[in-house]
Amino acid sequence: MAMYSESRLQASDGLSLHMHTWRPDSGERAGAAGEPPRAVVAIVHGMGEHGGRYARLADHFASLGIATVAYDLRGHGRSGGARVFVKRFDEYLADTEIFLTHVRATFGPVPLFVLGHSMGGAIAALYTITRAPAHVRGLVLSSPALGPGEPVAPWMVKAGHWVSRWLPKVPVFKVDPAKISRDESVVRAARADPLNAYRGTPARTAAELLDAMARIHANASALHLPLYIFHGTADRLTAPWASEQFHGNAGSQDKTLRLYPGHFHETLNDLDREKVVDDLTQWLLRRLDTAKTCTAEPATHDLHSDA
Repeated sequence: MAMYSESRLQASDGLSLHMHTWRPDSGERAGAAGEPPRAVVAIVHGMGEHGGRYARLADHFASLGIATVAYDLRGHGRSGGARVFVKRFDEYLADTEIFLTHVRATFGPVPLFVLGHSMGGAIAALYTITRAPAHVRGLVLSSPALGPGEPVAPWMVKAGHWVSRWLPKVPVFKVDPAKISRDESVVRAARADPLNAYRGTPARTAAELLDAMARIHANASALHLPLYIFHGTADRLTAPWASEQFHGNAGSQDKTLRLYPGHFHETLNDLDREKVVDDLTQWLLRRLDTAKTCTAEPATHDLHSDA
């Protein structure tokens, strides 16, 4: 089990951001008292959820001597702000900058990997594309929100932008927990979690996310970090085809795409999740073997697809 702690960060506009930290304990193979972890995985969670939902994954990483950190996005979990609302998507990028700067200051020059899920995947992708952080060793995208799970007509996009301008907090769609996993216990837990916010996504947040998707695809070639993307083929919340497109256009020389047939949105919480976690772990460990510094270096091209 990892040693868990909570803390607070302050966003540039003064908003309070809740942070979760899981460290390997003294009984693990690494991370003993006074010894730094082998690596740090910084998680950016998805729309409507919170960082605390990654405790199981963090415990697994701790058993390998890897620390895990996450923060609740503004408007999510125990962080401040109107629920699931953001005026500009770049506010997420600024918050992530503060978060990762804090992580770097806390853990020092150990290899740092950023893992973004769903909307957090869009945040992590756009952040690494636009800011090219030299201290990040690799980018991991879990079912990233790079395209809507169901087709959106052009007129709906235009209407959504109009609504987002004049009625920015009007909810335009809801995340259905039944679509996140085929494991009913996961769905029940998601519905019962008071920190999850599935009541409705504000129009402004939805419009900003759509704009962010376009920015990510338009600038995919600017990404040069080692890249690992995994996605379920039965995901109805975010588009597997968009992950394939981004993977193909990314400028990274070391990039891996893994598709899981029949898996829903949260592959890390779906049936057969042990294989998903094992595949992710092996990708991380292989890159730790060659991580002499925190500066990303191109490696061989590595493409896997189970679809």
